[in-house]
Amino acid sequence: MSWVRSFQGWTRVGLLLAVVLVAGCASSPKTDPADVAEAERQAREAELTQDFSEAVALLRGGDTDNARNLFEQIHQADPERTGPLANLGIIALQEGNPEAAEGYFQQVLERDPQHSAALTHLGVMAREQGEFEHAETLYRQALEADPNHLPAMLNLAILLDIYLGRLEEALPLYEQYQSLAEEPNPRLKDWIFDVRNRL
Repeated sequence: MSWVRSFQGWTRVGLLLAVVLVAGCASSPKTDPADVAEAERQAREAELTQDFSEAVALLRGGDTDNARNLFEQIHQADPERTGPLANLGIIALQEGNPEAAEGYFQQVLERDPQHSAALTHLGVMAREQGEFEHAETLYRQALEADPNHLPAMLNLAILLDIYLGRLEEALPLYEQYQSLAEEPNPRLKDWIFDVRNRL
């Protein structure tokens, strides 16, 4: 009889272990706090990226006020992002506020000294103020950061051609721009023809 009791005892222990094991399998594994933080960061990044795309679409659609509000919200959420600041600078330029625009573009360069768009916009502003040498420096910095940055390329060509009279330097930039641009300026052929005639 003792072996029967012993067997029954082991059977109960076996059932108890089985229940504990099954219950253990049903519980969720412990989550690493680093994994949770990374998942939250990625979700936040995706949300900000979506908001940025929406703000750009609003700006392109002419809804400047809502675009500005959304760019400002993104900037407050992530002050190190350069895109919202650059677009706030563009909005300021469109609204005839060059001082504010310059402030935004300078903030962009504090975060990314090789930001081609900010350098190019500052170059345009310098040219409009008659600071041609400074404009040239800014355009060349933009092209050094991104050799295929078309706005800097075209603006530098125009500066060298019209404002500085350095046609031999302007011509290859016009030609390079024409070869790279998906939709070149329709007047570009005439400009190239004119420069070649004046050389």
